[in-house]
Amino acid sequence: MQSRDIEHIPSKAVTFEDEHWVYFGMGVGWEPDRCSKCLRLVKQYRAPNRYCINCWKLEIFFSNCTDVQGVKEYLLRESVKDSTLHGKWLKKKVKIPRELLTSVPEEAHPEDDVEEDGVILIYTKSIKERDERMRKLLKELRDKGLYKKWSISYRRGCVDYDLIIGNWKTWYNLNEDYPA
Repeated sequence: MQSRDIEHIPSKAVTFEDEHWVYFGMGVGWEPDRCSKCLRLVKQYRAPNRYCINCWKLEIFFSNCTDVQGVKEYLLRESVKDSTLHGKWLKKKVKIPRELLTSVPEEAHPEDDVEEDGVILIYTKSIKERDERMRKLLKELRDKGLYKKWSISYRRGCVDYDLIIGNWKTWYNLNEDYPA
């Protein structure tokens, strides 16, 4: 982000960065070590677990935005208002791994002529939260003229897990969350 953009965003909205991602939001309700527990279990048992089954990610591809910076600023502001809104975005565009792009609906994927893209991932932990957050974000981003498409794609768990335990659509009933 450029310095002019950061002035308008409360500092608590951006939590940290690593080599590839900028993480945002407070993550209230999200166990701090949830991702590391999930990865350890996936590698150990070579099977999905309750963490990845109840981990729904909304995908907002940069190429589907009319103003990527505007979308980021909107999400940062919203994450301050709603402490349960959290996610991350890629720092730079990468080659799209089309063979791993299995999220739904497909019409929310980048267009076929887009070879490199970035993505903003929003974490949710239930089908209900996923659907409610998706409806709200889609409506508000479209109303603000920040998003071109009529849908936002989503998937279960991390895309890298597909290589370890198979396509996420086969892990568990698509219409159910893992019982608490």
